[in-house]
Amino acid sequence: MKQALIIFLVFISYHCLSQDNERLWEQGKLTWDDFQAEPLFSSPNDSELSYQLSYSTTRTKSADTVILKFKTKNYINPKISWIKESQKSEKLLRYNQVIFNIIELNRRKLQYDLHRIESVYQSESVFNTHNENLNYDLRLFYEKTKSGNNLSDLDSLENKISRKLEANPLEIIPEFTEKNLGFGFNLGLGTGLFSGTINEYLSPTFNFIYGFDIAYKNAILFLNGSLSSSKVKRQFTENQLLWNEGIKTNIAILDVSLGYALVDNAKHKLTPYAGMGVFEVSVAENEGEAFNDHRITDFGLIYGLNYDFKFRKSLRFTPAPYANGYREKTENNIRARLYITHPNFENMNGTSINLAISYSFFGKIINIK
Repeated sequence: MKQALIIFLVFISYHCLSQDNERLWEQGKLTWDDFQAEPLFSSPNDSELSYQLSYSTTRTKSADTVILKFKTKNYINPKISWIKESQKSEKLLRYNQVIFNIIELNRRKLQYDLHRIESVYQSESVFNTHNENLNYDLRLFYEKTKSGNNLSDLDSLENKISRKLEANPLEIIPEFTEKNLGFGFNLGLGTGLFSGTINEYLSPTFNFIYGFDIAYKNAILFLNGSLSSSKVKRQFTENQLLWNEGIKTNIAILDVSLGYALVDNAKHKLTPYAGMGVFEVSVAENEGEAFNDHRITDFGLIYGLNYDFKFRKSLRFTPAPYANGYREKTENNIRARLYITHPNFENMNGTSINLAISYSFFGKIINIK
């Protein structure tokens, strides 16, 4: 316990120290308080700004959406940045601010390019390229200002960088378009009731459902299956086979249907659908070999309604490690599915009404503009 507490305190202390050593560009213009180190009097320069350009992949949450993206940082370390007290001037402070702005401009270009790489393995190469460009830009600035010893052209250099910053805003979330094609799957549980004469012979069902969605724009192809258990309530004969009262049965419903999303917004999706299905009743295996041939099948119309509640979404702006250039938008949903079919056998018929609650996942590929 004591060891764990020490580790925790060390972690907190390191975290706080790291934050104190990072003064981000977003925190505003530089002040004299950002130069806290003892000056190096042997240096020919009047000041030195200790800066860092970095990047990382981050996972953030905004409302119900998880966002995976690259994050870049431009910051200085006040603890090792210094200025000679005797040389303090408004122009020298602006000189250092221009350096900070040049770094920020290169950071924004880095952020833009990282959002458009084809593979995560390209990120380090892109970073190195931008770091080299930054070093070159700074060398040009140092040359024009004699490393801060000649600030006669500072106004024009400052205005030039300011205009470039205005023309290159930081791309925190890139603009993107969604592909028309989408894919999904679902798994869940439900129950079913019968009406008509079939209700006289078979008990209500407990269902396990599964399925796949293939979408093009708002049109969705559903491939669904339902496996359920029931029991014979009353003896009957079908296909010249006797079904005894009390035997356990399996009911399978398989369907291919087409739907259209009438409502599809940030939280809700409502999709009526219709198609063709198979309704099959068989005797459970544990009833014995004598019932192996007991199987009846009907083909017919199936229709219903899907309601999806979108409880969590995600946006991946970093290329997926398993596919170059693959970025995606995904939805995690709770789906309520109503499906109805009308089995029609030789000696019994009616309606099968089923309601299921399932977990549904749906995704689309996105392209960054």
